[in-house]
Amino acid sequence: MAKFPSQRKIMYAGAAVSNGSFAETHTLCVPKDLSILNRRGYASTTRKGVPLVYRVAATVYPTGLDGSGYTTNVSSDVRSSVKFLGCQNNWVMKNAAVKFHAAREQMFRDAGVKKGSRGSYSHEIRYGYDNVSDSFAAPVDGLGAAFTGGTWDISELSYGADPAFGVFLVGDGVDEESADVTMTGLSIGHSYLMSRISQQADTNLETEEGPAQFSILNQMLEGDLAVTSADDNIVEEGRNAQDNPPYEVLDISASGDVSHDITEEVELGRLNLSPQGSGATLPQTTVLDVPFGIMRVLMAHRDPGDNSGITDDLALGLEVLDIFEMQG
Repeated sequence: MAKFPSQRKIMYAGAAVSNGSFAETHTLCVPKDLSILNRRGYASTTRKGVPLVYRVAATVYPTGLDGSGYTTNVSSDVRSSVKFLGCQNNWVMKNAAVKFHAAREQMFRDAGVKKGSRGSYSHEIRYGYDNVSDSFAAPVDGLGAAFTGGTWDISELSYGADPAFGVFLVGDGVDEESADVTMTGLSIGHSYLMSRISQQADTNLETEEGPAQFSILNQMLEGDLAVTSADDNIVEEGRNAQDNPPYEVLDISASGDVSHDITEEVELGRLNLSPQGSGATLPQTTVLDVPFGIMRVLMAHRDPGDNSGITDDLALGLEVLDIFEMQG
């Protein structure tokens, strides 16, 4: 893992905020922006493919970058809300990243490409958020101008004669039961679960056939005690209850079934601002754990009193507090 950054604060320009409903304003890649501001390489994973979680303090300012506040008069009932979304932080995403890292290394070995022949920043996979064409927001300087930065291409993988494809963190997978599947992008969590032996919906199949609810031998071993209806219920409870996984079981045989729990994004945190009259209010901050350092931001203004249609930008800042490996 790279050295902890000395330049830990990142500022982003605002974007037009929707009035009345959430709309995406930013897709952020913290490793990319730390690389720009610290002039060294940061990544979403270790060099073994283990995902890194970036703990950040996210601050939303009820002003534009120039600090001037709202451009229109607003009533005291205005509410501004911000949601931060990311991929799931669990063992599936951790193992998926490690396995895809290994697959990428094997891809290079099969092609005879040695590590010394690869680019200096080609040791880890660069992921998209929900597609392979993601355009990540750029950090801005003190005057609000975007840093130029360098090149940040989402990694491409390939196997056999198939065309290259990118990898992303949330969104539908592909039907891997089809022999002629081709894609431009692959959802790593879904693809990883497709590579494993399928978990049965009933985890007790080996013992499902017994004991028989009315086993003669068991009744005889109980001596003279009669088997009561309560005993019957207990046997049935022990055999059937709590025997199904509490998570979604993927049906590999269902062709085209590519949308599952693991492909869904989750909310990392939320902020609510309540401007008073002219729009003056303190900024709000929340601490987020961002898997892979990649997330998207949705913002909304709500003005139930007079529906004045406020669309002013909200400035966004991050401060990196910690970087650690995903536990899973």
